[in-house]
Amino acid sequence: SAFSDGLRQKIDAYLKRYETPRSAILPVLHSIQDEYGWIKEEHVEELHTKYKLDRVHVKEVMTFYDIYKDKPTRKYMIRFCKNITCTMMGARPAIARVEEIIEKLDRELGEDGPFQLEPFPCLGKCDGAPVMLVNKERVEHCTVDKIDGLLAKYAPLPR
Repeated sequence: SAFSDGLRQKIDAYLKRYETPRSAILPVLHSIQDEYGWIKEEHVEELHTKYKLDRVHVKEVMTFYDIYKDKPTRKYMIRFCKNITCTMMGARPAIARVEEIIEKLDRELGEDGPFQLEPFPCLGKCDGAPVMLVNKERVEHCTVDKIDGLLAKYAPLPR
């Protein structure tokens, strides 16, 4: 099996909760990605063979929602809001600082760097602008002067 026992139990619970297996696809994919960091082809195959979910439907959902990844990601996925409110409140220089930190870490660590940056259209928290998500943790008021301290909570930063 491509899934752990715990994940199979979660998937089974979702399938019981929803009217059809197809209706459970979003929480099922979230659970897979939470456990493995991304959704592998073998996961799609097991969803098809064991849970009777159509492969094409699973792939369509994964490509429609860019939060689902079909390739490995780094330990900390940073999604920085790039809407107008966050931009006006200082997102651009903060994003530039995140990029600078990631570049330095990549020079030191190569592919093993802890952070991956992904601009995001809107995180829906304009009163906390600029906003970023680090994995699933929302961080508000991420101005350039706070970025180093915020990221240092997750991994050692370059000097």
